[in-house]
Amino acid sequence: MDSLIRNFSIIAHIDAGKSTLADRMLEITGTVQADKITPQLLDSNPIERERGITIKLAPVAMSYQGYTLNLIDTPGHVDFNYEVERALQACEGAILLVDATKGVQAQTVANLRLAKNLGLAIIPVVNKIDAPLAEVNAASRQIKKLLGIDYDPLMVSAKTGEGVEALLDHIIADLPSPSEIRDLKSEIYLHALVFNSTFDTHLGVIAFVKIISGDLKSGDKLSFLSSGQSLTASEIGIFSPGRTEKKILTAGNVGYIITGLKDIRNVLVGDTVCSSSQIKQVSPIPGFRKIHPNVFLDFYPAEGSQYRDLVDAMEKLKLNDSSLTTQGINSPILGQGVKVGFLGMLHSEVVGERLEREFGLPVISVSPSVEYKVKLRSGEEKIFSSPSDFPDPAIISQGYEPMAAVNIVVTSPYVGAVMELCQELRGNLVNVSYLDELVEIDYFLPLIEVITTLHDSLKSVSQGFGSMNYELAGWQEAELVKLDVLLNHELFAPMSVITVKEKAYHKGKRISEKLKESIPRQQFEIPIQVAIGGQIVARETIKAYRKDVDAKLHGGDFTRNLKLLNKQKKGKARMKQFGRVSVPQEAFLAIAKS
Repeated sequence: MDSLIRNFSIIAHIDAGKSTLADRMLEITGTVQADKITPQLLDSNPIERERGITIKLAPVAMSYQGYTLNLIDTPGHVDFNYEVERALQACEGAILLVDATKGVQAQTVANLRLAKNLGLAIIPVVNKIDAPLAEVNAASRQIKKLLGIDYDPLMVSAKTGEGVEALLDHIIADLPSPSEIRDLKSEIYLHALVFNSTFDTHLGVIAFVKIISGDLKSGDKLSFLSSGQSLTASEIGIFSPGRTEKKILTAGNVGYIITGLKDIRNVLVGDTVCSSSQIKQVSPIPGFRKIHPNVFLDFYPAEGSQYRDLVDAMEKLKLNDSSLTTQGINSPILGQGVKVGFLGMLHSEVVGERLEREFGLPVISVSPSVEYKVKLRSGEEKIFSSPSDFPDPAIISQGYEPMAAVNIVVTSPYVGAVMELCQELRGNLVNVSYLDELVEIDYFLPLIEVITTLHDSLKSVSQGFGSMNYELAGWQEAELVKLDVLLNHELFAPMSVITVKEKAYHKGKRISEKLKESIPRQQFEIPIQVAIGGQIVARETIKAYRKDVDAKLHGGDFTRNLKLLNKQKKGKARMKQFGRVSVPQEAFLAIAKS
């Protein structure tokens, strides 16, 4: 019965303990035997476990006191906001989990806003109450002020299981069933929300769905409204926590459909599933949008001969990650590579790790970029992410850069330092509000500053007590310029970057200084120049080191010594003219952080 179903999610900041809490729930409900539980069981990817984050959503159905509790775990990182939003849309309630050692953090606030906008019932919970650094009372006060409530949140230790059984009781008592939210009986047609998908080599795409209304049976002919793709449901079922086949899924159920489709891009997160025979009678579930990459990096194989292996590896990763975009590129210096679009920097780091670990392909990644827009004098608009596509400045009438609405949560002693940092990054202050000893600050910032500088710098200036969340916020006019890097008077195109004119000199100076620190000395002098067009805006020089050519000489004829040194000098001149500068990966990372 629908009244015996509770669909809920756990929303929290990174490392607040939500995956550990999910483990305790699985154990207490008997869904998984205690001796079979591995830490962070729902985080199926080893990189997720190591980083303490959830990336791929893993739903699970638990039976408890005659009720079916469907837990949909969510990513806790800003890069995966859309996945969080769609997961929450599949729920009627959410547990707001706050770490007692850290209090309310930015991602907590952002996800809470999503949940409240969707009308979800909220159960506030303080976790890690047994930790030595726990400040339970402070965390409780912050939650009460954030939610505007006068009762105390629940207290749990996901690690020991203390308070988790009481939390399960509150899920049953305090969260509504699907039918209490929506009159499902009045909707006879099948509506199902796709909130995630994964790819299996043998089974094809497996769609994770929440049945909004109607019934879904094994063997049904189905259609996706947004992609237009049709299929036959070869198998349906629930997660407990592995796939468990069922003959029918009814309204309120959370489960899966084995589609047999071979392209994950045909199964879009947020899409609506309906019966193929009812496609004209069914309206799409609100909120769907196609995921668009925010950050772009050029990946080159460390060994030039591995380009085809890199392309094949990226195609395999895309089977399970529809948000990745790829495009072949060619550099005269680094050879063939792939331009990859990501949701954010964490997303790019995870993909880079997977390439090295799962495919044995270490890559050279070039400085991250975002999409810029220019209006040409002809009236045409052009959007691009690569500096190599930057138009001739003479034909540009106006430039635009993408902006982000940033929410920062920090303890009060560091407010001044955080605001100073945001001003340096060309930010505009929008709002400041107080949550007990925490301060919530909203800024309007250029997206490129957010993804390349703000996250790491925020941790530094706040001594680790600051956290942030952001979302895209349209375009803002900007005078754009391209900075080119010349090494030994040769254009090194992979290091070119786009910036705004007001920061060009300072950025160029930082780039040249960082490159001087990160490129090793070689047998010939290396001038480092940063230029806008033909104008040099910054220069540094890496001095040559001298090979000890006269070490084997012991006294004797001075002219012999001089002859060897003159020979070395001529050799260095030839190297300076024809030699290629050896550039390590650290140099590209240095530009990314300049």
